[in-house]
Amino acid sequence: MTISPTWDLFVGIVFVIGVVYGFALQRERVFTSLLAVYVGIVVTNVWGQKLFDFFQGNNMAFDSMWIQSNAKPATINIVIFLAIIAIITAKAPIGFLRSWSVVSPLETIAYSMLNTALLLCTVLRNLPPETQTHILEQSKFLVKLNSFYGLILIAPIALLILITNRRGSEY
Repeated sequence: MTISPTWDLFVGIVFVIGVVYGFALQRERVFTSLLAVYVGIVVTNVWGQKLFDFFQGNNMAFDSMWIQSNAKPATINIVIFLAIIAIITAKAPIGFLRSWSVVSPLETIAYSMLNTALLLCTVLRNLPPETQTHILEQSKFLVKLNSFYGLILIAPIALLILITNRRGSEY
């Protein structure tokens, strides 16, 4: 009997890494990471096609420079998305403003899982349609996760509102 890895196993490992990463960073850096994901989504939606045109040689920068490549729109969108997340998460000073209050482990798990789900869904949605279909045919979990993308987009905001209302003026 051979065991072969599946997309669901990969997603499970990514969620475990996301939660451990969240515990290591604590609340403020997880918020920074979550905000970076939202900024990455916006920047990718606004600049993705323009940068794709630039890398195809269809648009020039400064009226004199362009790059001719065989990059696909999905590749450019995913690289932009991940680069924005990496830059903001690494450079944002929000973690230095840490309030040393004890954060509920459940709260950290919830934010970390929502952050990871949002990241996975956004990368999946930026893949070419045939690749998306191929992955979704092989993963039951990603099908469910992808079908709740709209809810996953607003869930961190709703969680933040619920938790801050529950705690009052602690923040």
